[in-house]
Amino acid sequence: MIGSYLKFAIRSLAKHRIYAGINLIGLAIGMAGAIVIFQLAKYHLSVDRYHSNADRTYRVVVDLHLEDGSVEQERGSAFVLHETLKKEFSFVRDAAYVAHKELTIRVDNDGTSRKFLEKDHLVFTNVDFFQIFDYKWISGSGSAMAMPNQVVVTERYARKYFGSGNAMGKVIRADNRENLVIAGVVADYPEQTDFRQDIFISLPTLKKIVPEYGYEDWGWIDGSRETFVTLRSPEDKAAFEAQMPAFASKYYGRDGKVFHYHLQDLSDVHFNIAYGGKIKYSTITVLATVGMLLILIACFNFINLSTAQAFKRSKEVGVRKVMGVSQAQVFWLFIQETALLTFAASAISLLLAWLFAPMLSQWLSVNVRVDAFSDPQLLAFCAALFVFVVMLAGGYPAFVISRFNPVKAIKGLLKENNRSFFSVRKGLVVTQFSISFVLIAVSTLIILQSQFLKNKDLGMNKDLILHLNLPETETSKLTALRNELSALPEVTDLSFFRSAPSVQVSGGGTIKFENRDWEKFVARSRAADEHFVTTYGLKLVAGRVPAHSDTLNELLINRKLVRALGLKSPEAALNRRLHVGDAGKTGTIVGVLSDFNNGDLYTGIEPTIVFADQSRYRRAGVKLSRVNASTISRIGAVWQKQFSENVFEYSFYDEELAKFYQREELATRLTTTFALLSVCLSCLGLFGLAIFAIEQRTKEIGVRKVLGASVAGITTMLSMDFLKLVLVAIVIASPVAWYFMHRWLQDFAYRIEIHWGIFVWAGFLAVGIAMLTVSFQSIKAALVNPVKSLKRE
Repeated sequence: MIGSYLKFAIRSLAKHRIYAGINLIGLAIGMAGAIVIFQLAKYHLSVDRYHSNADRTYRVVVDLHLEDGSVEQERGSAFVLHETLKKEFSFVRDAAYVAHKELTIRVDNDGTSRKFLEKDHLVFTNVDFFQIFDYKWISGSGSAMAMPNQVVVTERYARKYFGSGNAMGKVIRADNRENLVIAGVVADYPEQTDFRQDIFISLPTLKKIVPEYGYEDWGWIDGSRETFVTLRSPEDKAAFEAQMPAFASKYYGRDGKVFHYHLQDLSDVHFNIAYGGKIKYSTITVLATVGMLLILIACFNFINLSTAQAFKRSKEVGVRKVMGVSQAQVFWLFIQETALLTFAASAISLLLAWLFAPMLSQWLSVNVRVDAFSDPQLLAFCAALFVFVVMLAGGYPAFVISRFNPVKAIKGLLKENNRSFFSVRKGLVVTQFSISFVLIAVSTLIILQSQFLKNKDLGMNKDLILHLNLPETETSKLTALRNELSALPEVTDLSFFRSAPSVQVSGGGTIKFENRDWEKFVARSRAADEHFVTTYGLKLVAGRVPAHSDTLNELLINRKLVRALGLKSPEAALNRRLHVGDAGKTGTIVGVLSDFNNGDLYTGIEPTIVFADQSRYRRAGVKLSRVNASTISRIGAVWQKQFSENVFEYSFYDEELAKFYQREELATRLTTTFALLSVCLSCLGLFGLAIFAIEQRTKEIGVRKVLGASVAGITTMLSMDFLKLVLVAIVIASPVAWYFMHRWLQDFAYRIEIHWGIFVWAGFLAVGIAMLTVSFQSIKAALVNPVKSLKRE
């Protein structure tokens, strides 16, 4: 019986190949989108879940509750925290300190010397790190982390430094300061991790390479230095956090009320943007929702076309019932037909997903793989998706067809109820285009917001500025570097500083103005020389640029700080004394800058201080009049002359700023892609319905043409029914689209308005695409010879 059912299904699909083709393409596209989204969501949800202690591993974070009511969330912690927690709390089993730092590594091997600038793959850490996180040891052990000048590397870095030879016991040199002995090699980390380090230097070595760091200072909190703990039981988390207020009071005194320590679950580290996470949970939810919507649109297409064809197949059903086939058998007959089509669509969808995955991987900088044969979770998802689509897409049409009265079916007396405007079929069309309208409107807003961020006036100049590293800050080297670079004809200005304007890395702390008490707000600080203003085109609104100095003496503030201090004008701040808390020094205000963005555009302009402190300088900004390959090579030669033991690397300032908004670029690409997919799926369904509607009205069209109706009139008549549905969809979807757009914009301190033009554009696009889809078939039908139309049975 199954064989005969299968033969019937194949014959039926071949007979109605146009509708079958439309359904096949629609289901394949929808299922491919769902598969890719499933793989992406699965990747993010599995990040760092493989560690055996993941359920009781936490990062210790702190929320700074300031007196002005604001809260600053900080993922970093003081150096002394990890040692103190382990000593004072019995339920803390392991405590690891992880300090990220950029170092130049020199490798002498086989008579050759090579240098590598290691930026994102190097950390200093202690023994407990390898107790908390799972690493497979190829050789050595984590106990080496207790001794100075020891280093552990991954297999790929062992090959990078020493080729295929044994790396154990070999020596590498860090920043031309300390020799490090390779005391262990671990297997490479898996894809599903945020801990993408390849070089682990023992923590005692940090004090030798960075002796100036405040190792005993509880207030020295740095976002690049984190503390992770493993508790003896997950239930100890509540007890730990309950003791944190007393702990803060013990070590911070009366300032303890400012420092609110708590534990962040390891599973939350990847998703919490406030503490430097990679992606929001809500983004995964949105992606999963979009995947479900794509499947629903494809299934709605199938339902619409299947129910539309049902009345053409009524005689077939009637004959089968008269011959003794039961209602249940008819139902499963049509379900099998749906299953056959869905199976073919599943195979095509896997191929499409496999082809699309590399592009998505490039967009997201993650490896999204599609291989159902080697991925049991994907195989299970595909199986579940197959069953879901078969029952959703085929269930209702099969139910409708199986209930036909056999006598009426054979006599052709079955009539489809077209009087109800909100029939099931029309309701599904409205739903499809509502989804498409929302995606078009939201993607349009994201594109406009992204363009706004790129073109926003930041209050300074970002073009033709080259950034270089400063490995050392000796006066003689900086002076020589300035003199030689300034002699190049393309160089118009040069500044030394810790961090450039509008970057995410910025220090700060409380301040004291004149003889007043400590202010109740935080001011951001930027260590920079006297050329900082001219190099970046910052605007002075009062006073002058500070005189040359190697340390804090004279300083600049911005207008935001003037207002925060309650001063009536920028001039009122000049020649007044200001104590900078995080520098521990007092200087004289000699100038006031126009407000510029101190960080990214997710946050507003903050009170800012600019002062000289040569010991803090880490970068150089070179302002150029023009740039070409020879310019970079000459600058590199000058830089290498002063820092011969380091690796020359450069970046352009405007490109650095663009990287801050990669999330918006990604959101633009994803929403645009899925909006196009949803529109394509909706139009496929509309195209099929248009074919069916025109077939049903063939004789009517012929009669109208004989009576003198024009091609334009017939085309308009045939298109209006569908146009009404699309307009209803726009009306229903507009408030939904506004809600999602409004929610998305709340993350930005600077954002565009939700303009009515966005809805007009999205509506015009939806209507235009729908009308093009329907009009093609309408015009084709209107141009048919009326004699042929009237002859048709």
